[in-house]
Amino acid sequence: MFLEANQVVEQGDAVLRRKINQLQNKLSGGGKGLQKQLEKEQIDTVHQALTVLDRARPFYRWGLFVERQTNTKRAELHYQIKEFDEADKYFRKSLVLHPVTLAMKMTRLYQEGDWKAFEKAFRKGVRSYRDEHAVVLYALYSWALVQENRVDDAIQVLAKAKDETEDEVLKTNWEHLVNGRVRRFSNAGLGDDWYRLHLEAPKPVKMRQRTPGWMR
Repeated sequence: MFLEANQVVEQGDAVLRRKINQLQNKLSGGGKGLQKQLEKEQIDTVHQALTVLDRARPFYRWGLFVERQTNTKRAELHYQIKEFDEADKYFRKSLVLHPVTLAMKMTRLYQEGDWKAFEKAFRKGVRSYRDEHAVVLYALYSWALVQENRVDDAIQVLAKAKDETEDEVLKTNWEHLVNGRVRRFSNAGLGDDWYRLHLEAPKPVKMRQRTPGWMR
């Protein structure tokens, strides 16, 4: 069931990537309209994957693991297309096996103002995930501390994180905060792992305008 759902999403992503490449090859005009079309197609693709997961329901009776694993995938997919209320329902009864999924769940706890649960999830997460696997968790926690104007606490967290993970983004953020450059704090260098949390939007790709052949 999960393999089929993933295949649906991957096929949809492949179509989106082709269309994004087409968009980049076009002139700069009309980009927003095409971007909205791409977003709509992504939502349709995810909903198709969610329908596939419905086929797992008859297997719930064989064990709690099956239902929790299905709920985890549902939560991830709803989160991906910003259906956060739906994602929350499934996160409550999920089986988190990936640090980015845990980061999604933590993000929702932070946005709901449940700092105690947010911190508890972080502490448990960094005990479970080590080295590079913990990077996104440290990045999210330090980001939240900065948002709360707890810069000194963020510095302490990043001091530990940079040594344990040896990640350049965390190290750079630590250097920025230590030297009072709070505005330069950014997790953008983590790429998709960070952008998937929807806390920061990637910078739009600048499309180059083609030079007509007769001008070359």
